[in-house]
Amino acid sequence: MANEDFFYISENENCTIVWQGCVKNSSCAKRFYVPNYEGVLPFFISGVGDEALDYAKTVGFKEVDLMKGILYGLYEFDHQTKPWHQEKDRETLLYLLDIFEKGFKYKNQEAMILNVSANVRKESGNATSRIVLEVGNILVPQSSKIKSDLIFDLWEVICKKEESNKLFKEVINLIYQIDLLEINSMAKEIICFYGLCALVFLRQLGSIDSYLQKYIYPNVKMKELTDAIDALLRTPNNFIPEDLRVAAPQ
Repeated sequence: MANEDFFYISENENCTIVWQGCVKNSSCAKRFYVPNYEGVLPFFISGVGDEALDYAKTVGFKEVDLMKGILYGLYEFDHQTKPWHQEKDRETLLYLLDIFEKGFKYKNQEAMILNVSANVRKESGNATSRIVLEVGNILVPQSSKIKSDLIFDLWEVICKKEESNKLFKEVINLIYQIDLLEINSMAKEIICFYGLCALVFLRQLGSIDSYLQKYIYPNVKMKELTDAIDALLRTPNNFIPEDLRVAAPQ
């Protein structure tokens, strides 16, 4: 059983998750709408180290910190499991997301995830918002907008990594799942471009012709991108991912 005065810390690249103990009928449980809950609740803090913990102690946690913490913490449940992660808690965390969606008056869960990821990106960078979108892609698997934003974050992460084959493959898989009619025209051009870049870096040369026919020729019109595609196909060994980075549309 978790003690209300006890907490666990997960420090990540640019953020801290404080897993606060919560017991039945405690002030924490009542404040955050789960009076009968026995477990831990994840709160998101931008930054790491003493400064982040000082924020938690002096400012205290808000509902929005818990909402962000859940959308980040669910990734930890599946990919960075800690001793305090209990599978039984997942149902409560998902219930709280429904509460926040209605309480913050989001149109739907997709809108909540996109808004939270944009806020987290501004505070803590693409590597952090990428995690929120990975969770969002599981919670709302039909959302092309979440997949599109995730591709932009993935490319930013790829630009900072030496070994990125797994992320290249994820970019391609996401593109194949997107309904291009559901995202704005600039985003559509750029993510189609990134898919081609990923194929080239993975040396999947046998897939390039069909990809060009389906994704590039019908969709990519910006001269900046068509010039880059021409150069990439002629001299693929001259490029690294950072060379092909395109600013995400606002």
